[in-house]
Amino acid sequence: MPNGPVSGANISGRGLPPLDDSRTRSNPLTAAQHLTVIGTRLFFGALCGTIRLLRGAIPKDWRTIRYGLHRQEILDYHAPFPGTPPRQAVVFIHGGGWLMGTKDFYGHDLVFLPEAGYPVFNIEYPKAPEHPHPQPLRSLLAALVFIKRSFEGVEHIHLMGDSAGGNMAVMAALLLSDITLLKQVDPWCDPKKLPKVMSVTSIYGVLDRATMMRPNVPGGSNLLAIYAGPGALSETVGPELSITPMDLAFERHPPCMLACGADDPILPSSQVYAERLQREGHPVSLKTYANAFHGFFNFPDGEPKRALRRDILAFLSEHVLAAGAR
Repeated sequence: MPNGPVSGANISGRGLPPLDDSRTRSNPLTAAQHLTVIGTRLFFGALCGTIRLLRGAIPKDWRTIRYGLHRQEILDYHAPFPGTPPRQAVVFIHGGGWLMGTKDFYGHDLVFLPEAGYPVFNIEYPKAPEHPHPQPLRSLLAALVFIKRSFEGVEHIHLMGDSAGGNMAVMAALLLSDITLLKQVDPWCDPKKLPKVMSVTSIYGVLDRATMMRPNVPGGSNLLAIYAGPGALSETVGPELSITPMDLAFERHPPCMLACGADDPILPSSQVYAERLQREGHPVSLKTYANAFHGFFNFPDGEPKRALRRDILAFLSEHVLAAGAR
C-alpha cells in the first residue's frame, strides 16, 4: 500500500473541487431537541478541547484527505509503521450520537493499529440534525468507494467504530454484504466499487433501538429522533427508518467483535445483538470490561482500554488470512 492516495485531494492542497452543502436537510425538531443538540455539542466540544490540551497535538503522521464534496466528507489516513507485517486496512467511524464528535478526537487512540501494521482510515461525515439518516451512511459508503479507488491494494477492509460509529460500522458491514439492503440506503451506490468486509468491530455501539429508549439511557430517545425523526421511536419501523442492525433482516454477516464496558447503560444493546448473531449462526465475540463506562476507548490509558486494544488486535489477526476467501 502506498504512503498516500493515488488520486483524491489533500485537504491542504490547491485546486480542490468546490464544496457542496446542497444535501442539507434538517429533521423538524422540538424545542427540547434543539436544546439537546446545542447542549450536547457544547459539552462535547468543551470535553474534546480539554482532552486535546492534556494530550497535546494530534500525531503528525495522520494525513487529511477529502473524499467528497461536502465540507465534512474528509478522512485521516495513517500508513502502517515501517517494518510491520502487511495487514488489511481498518476503516474507523467515530461516535457522538450521530450529531456531534469528530475524527480529530481519535488521533491518539488509533495509533496502536498502524503500530501493528494496519493502515487506518479515520472517517469524518455530515451529522444530524442538519444531515439526518441516511446521509451519514451514504457519506460512509462514498468514503469506502473513494478508499478502494484511491489506495492501491485496498480490496478488503476491517470496519470499526465506537458508539454511533459502532452502529454505522455494523450497518455498513451489513449493507456491503447484501445488495438489497445497500439499495434501500443508497440506490445510486455501485456495489462493485466497494471493498469487501473481512470483519467488523463495534465498541459500545448503538445496535438496538429498544435499548436506547430505556429510561436508564439518558437522552437516548432524543438522539434517535434527532437522527432519523420521530418515527424512529416507533415499536417497529420500515426500511426507511431501519437505523440499527436489530431492525434489519439479513442472511450474511462478517465476523463480528462487540465490546462494551460492564457499567455502560447501553451494554444490553451489544448483548441483544450478540444473542441474535449466535442464534442465527453468525460468528461473534462479545467482550465486556469491568469498571468501564461509555466512552472509555477515549479515556487516558487504563486496564480496560489496554485490554480492549489487545482484544481488538487478537480479533483482527484471526481474520487476516481469510481475506482471499471473502
